[in-house]
Amino acid sequence: MSRVGPDVVRPAETTFGAPRVVTVAQEILPWELDLIERICGDTRFHDVTVFTMVGEAMALIHKPSDPAGALWAVTGGIEPNESMADAVVRETWEETGLCTRPVSYVLRMEVLFTCGLRRRPWTSHVFLASPASGFSLPGAPLPHLTPVDTHEVEYAQWVTVERFRTFVAPTLLASGWGRFQYRLALTEHLFRELGL
Repeated sequence: MSRVGPDVVRPAETTFGAPRVVTVAQEILPWELDLIERICGDTRFHDVTVFTMVGEAMALIHKPSDPAGALWAVTGGIEPNESMADAVVRETWEETGLCTRPVSYVLRMEVLFTCGLRRRPWTSHVFLASPASGFSLPGAPLPHLTPVDTHEVEYAQWVTVERFRTFVAPTLLASGWGRFQYRLALTEHLFRELGL
């Protein structure tokens, strides 16, 4: 995976709108930075983050190494020669089993992860998506979530904005993990952009 350049960003902005750009710094634990460096090496400094929503319900994921009750949005890298839209569709399929369509490019979160004297810049390209079929129609049942990549994702479930704030956010905060604090900040910025 390579860095995300203008050749990938511009078409996404043209099709799905220019995102609000937010710049933050986030202290993370040594093992968290070690994990990022091990997985991403010196070539990947980004993710695409996908909030698939039906009304105020979001499709969130739980990874096997996460604390009990920790849920967060679909995330993953953009493959070489892949558009952001294709990455949104692929990652959501892999992690939730949903066929989706990107709706809008909501945020570009520019974060500097810090750990003592260590630094790692990172960019999250945050998209809103919806199920590709008629599940988003009023009164329709929520589609079943079945992760395809069961090595990376243990389960996925629908969570309302209210339940996220009441139950999930405190769980993420209690972990003490800097990455989860960043994900919480990212989610709250998304809620503000969507007027939630």
